[in-house]
Amino acid sequence: MAYINAKLRSQVLLRTVDVALYYPNDYPEEVVPGIRGVFTLLHGFNGCGQDWLQLSAATRYAADNGLILVAPSCENSFYCDMVYGDAWYTFLTEELPVLLEKFFRVPTAREQNFIAGLSMGGYGAMLLAMTHPERYAGAASFSGAVDLAMMLQQQGAQLPELRRSFVPIFGEQLALPQDRDLRALAGRLSGLPAEQQPRLLFTCGLEDNEPYYIHLQNRSLYDSIHALPFAGYRYMEWPGNHEWKFWDRSLVYAIDWFLSPGYAQAKHGDWRSEAQIIL
Repeated sequence: MAYINAKLRSQVLLRTVDVALYYPNDYPEEVVPGIRGVFTLLHGFNGCGQDWLQLSAATRYAADNGLILVAPSCENSFYCDMVYGDAWYTFLTEELPVLLEKFFRVPTAREQNFIAGLSMGGYGAMLLAMTHPERYAGAASFSGAVDLAMMLQQQGAQLPELRRSFVPIFGEQLALPQDRDLRALAGRLSGLPAEQQPRLLFTCGLEDNEPYYIHLQNRSLYDSIHALPFAGYRYMEWPGNHEWKFWDRSLVYAIDWFLSPGYAQAKHGDWRSEAQIIL
């Protein structure tokens, strides 16, 4: 295996960006298959890309399935071009893929690329996949802050610390543009031919409530978009909170559905309860 902690110089951001990578490439192919895909993993608020490699079993799952992991550190940006800050969305969509292919030969084929994230990163994963469906075969949100309109207009007014975090991203009025609203983007995405739509997976713990009501956000989004004509859409919930053991398990379900059917079943012995699937 290979761990790489890269500092990539960004012309968009005018500075270096930390990107953690993992390659499962030191085992014979009869033990671990050749590279089958790439999972870009997005961190949560106040986190960094290293979180995925250090706080979950993502590298073990990657080794089991022949996956490259790419985990960029994008600060508290919600993966957007900020009103008063850096253009993280532009970096992620226009510059990072070019740098990864140039320096690390990371595959760029759509059928090999998947994106997932936790909390803030769950929103980011859906944002990138819904606005660039030509790049990703699947996207997953784990405990995602997926209803930003609610967070901005309701919680932003009630929680001063949340407002302080959101103003640099969305401006003083805390207005969410249509091209950053997952409901609007999902409606647009569902109009594409089935073969052009990435699979979408949402997971959320039943106890993931205050202060940001993440479970309510995910159920609200589910109510809005589950009836849209998606070729592949799945929402899953089970007992759990805003925590790594929930996100770790969610990653297994994503790998299972996107790339390795049966993988989650093989891991069930490590888990105490079965997931509830709502289709």
